[in-house]
Amino acid sequence: SPLSALPGGQKVKVVIGAATWMQPHMLILDEPTNYLDRESLGALADAIREFEGGVVMISHNSSFTKALSTETWVVEKDDDGISRPNVNGDAEWMANALATKVNDQQQISEVTDAYGNVSEVKVKKTLSKKEIKVKLKLVKDKIKKNLDLDEDEEEFAEEHNLWA
Repeated sequence: SPLSALPGGQKVKVVIGAATWMQPHMLILDEPTNYLDRESLGALADAIREFEGGVVMISHNSSFTKALSTETWVVEKDDDGISRPNVNGDAEWMANALATKVNDQQQISEVTDAYGNVSEVKVKKTLSKKEIKVKLKLVKDKIKKNLDLDEDEEEFAEEHNLWA
């Protein structure tokens, strides 16, 4: 049946299912508890706990978010009418998160999609001006001589408009 014909709770389930189908690294959930019954709220909480990526959740359901969140940003209007965030969280968790450097994290070399297909992740190196100059000459020469370019060279040629 069309999505518009479904009741609110069913629509929420379909949208969350569609959003997670391709195994994203991060979820942004805006009022995910709206229209869900007690059983569905429990299933959603379990799924969020098991999710290995990052989750940003916007919700008025404070008991739901407090049960799942290590950090909470509460935005309320102050006396002057301006909304300012108040950050609450597990101090130990936040200290550990801040101490972990990005360089300490493992580089992803392959990704598996929802169907089990494994794809290699190519890390694109930032070239220096000298390296760009050398590569420009190499790729221009290959194009001029009608030689085949590999994927990286083709992408480089596109970026630098070498086909014109």
